[in-house]
Formats: sequence, C-alpha cells, structure tokens
Amino acid sequence: MSKDQEFHNEIDVVMRVMRHAQAAVKSRFIQEVVPNRLTIVQFNALQHLHWYGREAGMSVSELGEHLGLAHNTTSALASRLERHGWVVRRKCDKDRRRARIQLTPQSEKLFRERVVHETNFWESTFGQLSPQEQETLIDSLQRLKQVMAKPVWPSYAQLHPRDADHLQKRFETDLDELAQAKLKLVGMRLILAQIAEKRNEHELAAYLNQAASEEIRHTNQLLAMLGHGENFERLLSSLIHEDALVYEELLSLLETNPHAEENEEDEELIVLQQMVQDSQRYKRWFRSVYKQTNQ
Repeated sequence: MSKDQEFHNEIDVVMRVMRHAQAAVKSRFIQEVVPNRLTIVQFNALQHLHWYGREAGMSVSELGEHLGLAHNTTSALASRLERHGWVVRRKCDKDRRRARIQLTPQSEKLFRERVVHETNFWESTFGQLSPQEQETLIDSLQRLKQVMAKPVWPSYAQLHPRDADHLQKRFETDLDELAQAKLKLVGMRLILAQIAEKRNEHELAAYLNQAASEEIRHTNQLLAMLGHGENFERLLSSLIHEDALVYEELLSLLETNPHAEENEEDEELIVLQQMVQDSQRYKRWFRSVYKQTNQ
C-alpha cells in the first residue's frame, strides 16, 4: 500500500469517528427534546433565548435574526412556545408597545436538567477512557484545531450581513408575509360575517364586514409599498395558476369521495360538484381578463 493510500485511509478513519461522535451527540440531543414535545426549531429558539436573552429577553425581530427566520414565522413560533408554557411575552419598560420574549421557570428547569444529562452522557462515553487516553485525545484534538484554524470560519455577522440592502430585502419579505396574512384574515372575517347574518347577529356582522374592509385597505397599502400594483399582470397570472391547483384538488376529492357510488344525493358530493362548477367559471373569468390585459 502506498503512503498516499495509507494517508487517505487514516483520513477516512478520522472522518468516520467524527461522524459517529456527531451521531451520538445528536441522539442524546433528540432524547432530551422528544419527551418535552419540542421540535428542533423550537428547542433552538429556547437555546438562543437561554444564551443571549437570559434576563432582558429578546424581541421577535432579534430572535428571528438569530434563527434566520422571517418576522411572522418567528412570531408564530413564539406563540406556540408560549401556549405550552416555555416562554412568556412581557411588555418592554422603555416602549410599552413592544414585547420581549423571556424564558419561563419551566424552560430554566429544562436547561438545568440538560447540564445533568450532558454530564451523564460524557461520563458514560469519554469517561470510559483511561486518564492517559483522555490526555492524549485532548492533546491531539487541540493540535487538530490549531492546524484547522485557518481559514477562519465565517462569523455569524458575516453569514448574516446587516447592510442596508440586506435589511431592505428582509423588511420587504416581512411586508409580503404580512400582506398574505391579512388577505387570509379578510376571507375569514367575510365568512364569519355571513354566518353572523344568518344567525341574525347583525351588529356582529357589521363589525366583521367593517374589519374586513379595513384589512383590504391595509393589504392594498402594503402591496403598493412593495410595488405589486405595477405587476398586476404577474399577479393575475399567479391567480390563474393557484385556481388551477384548487380545481385539481377538487377533482381529486370527487374521485376519492367514499359516498360517490353509494348515494348520488350525498351532501358532500353535491357541495364538491358545485365547487367544481364554480371553479370552472372562475377560470374562464380570470383567463378572459388576463387576455384583455395583454392585448
């Protein structure tokens, strides 16, 4: 065996050992997370709060920057953690309109127990080596760290630059997510208004219709800020595409309806058939308008 081949074999051994060690650490990590009904992303959020927001906590934007998530996604993540007692939102002393996300005693207990679990893990693994083996391994790893120190790995700030262009793009992404969320609220409020009307709760229906109207105004303002008003054709084209997806889903539901062959008068079947007919009509409308705008 040549020296080069022998060297590459030794490298393969090192890489396999590293992968096995990483898999063992990951397995221990999952054993801590799963019993607490936490996802990896949720646990990462708690870790960042534990590391960087011990007393003052972190705002949604700060936590999102650390996790590399958009504002709405981070806010939803914090809400889920709050529902299960892992975090609490407290008003900021300097600005009462803003809230800080802080760990609860339940989370603090989790990280105290984690120290114990971590100690037990290393005692049952690294602790099986003799003192001489431990010393030799530490010396070798420290030397490996020295020779691998260059090139220096990029810092968090380098991986997540905060220049003007980056912040502008992040802001536009958050605005777009906000606009999409408000569009969903419009639909929900209009549906609830119709239900309220049927129940003769006219005052509630009026409030819901008013709220939907204001959400439409807000959404229009957000879309205008993002310049979507200048891309009407593109938005209309995407609407046709989305409608086609809904139409395909409706057809699939009709084919898999468990009562389709048993009872042609089944209420579910009738509703789905009406939806298919309506969807076909929508497609004709949208395509007609789209052709007119491109003439």
